[in-house]
Amino acid sequence: MIISKAAALAAAGVLALGLTACGPGREGEGLGTVAGAIGGGLIGNQIGSGGGRVAATVIGAGLGGLLGNRIGAAIDDDARRRASEAEYEALERGYDGRPYAWRSERYRGEVVVGPYYQRESYERCRTYTRRIYMDDGRVITERGSSCRGPRGRWVEVG
Repeated sequence: MIISKAAALAAAGVLALGLTACGPGREGEGLGTVAGAIGGGLIGNQIGSGGGRVAATVIGAGLGGLLGNRIGAAIDDDARRRASEAEYEALERGYDGRPYAWRSERYRGEVVVGPYYQRESYERCRTYTRRIYMDDGRVITERGSSCRGPRGRWVEVG
């Protein structure tokens, strides 16, 4: 059975939404799940090849949705906004290895970027490490790469 890329991404999105907890006060989980599923699906689609591309897309969306759900549940909208601003600043103008800290009323975190590198179809790319310091002592760490695309936006890449 052959499944189109669009159908695979749609199925992954439905799966991710199904994993999302519903109810008051859980909006961050839903947004995190959807964002994670989309990012994971795109990365999985780039990693997979041939007939395995659909499976890689679905698996990537599922894993990305779960990770996004946990991060979305962990922090509030103000913290996400501040984290996003710090990440943009670090990616755009940051010094290699220097932490770019952010703080909200309840949370704090940092983004550390690596040196620029080239990747086909992108202006420039950087690796990053994100850390969120929870009030219960936990530290959520995520590593990845982002590239500045032709429209000037930073996008996560696999």
